[in-house]
Amino acid sequence: MMENKDPGSGFYKHLIYSSLIVFIIALYPVSAYTSIIQLYSLISGYIIGLLNALIGFKLNLIALKKPVKSFMVLVFGGMGLRMIFIAIIILILIYFAKLDEIYLVASVFFFYTLFVSIELFHLHRNKQQNLN
Repeated sequence: MMENKDPGSGFYKHLIYSSLIVFIIALYPVSAYTSIIQLYSLISGYIIGLLNALIGFKLNLIALKKPVKSFMVLVFGGMGLRMIFIAIIILILIYFAKLDEIYLVASVFFFYTLFVSIELFHLHRNKQQNLN
């Protein structure tokens, strides 16, 4: 079997598949029971989670090529900085864009958890491939 050269292709594929699954499952309830502000909040939460995952995965690919100490600093430091960035963006969206707080925070939390799970899976898989 041919091995995939690009370590990110599986990650991007999983992001797309998981996004499509969530959108298909949520299509009816969201269209039937949410207001336009709540819809914008859900979409904003998705975009924040997606950007966080993309930045995190790129940082992890860089970290995999570093020694253990630098790896830990990049992974955990990057995660901390990304969480601060997310909090700032949420505050800006709530106070200036007047988005629905509950829908925005719930959406960010859901997509953050989903995408970080995919990110960790691929980080572990790429680390195992680097060891072999």
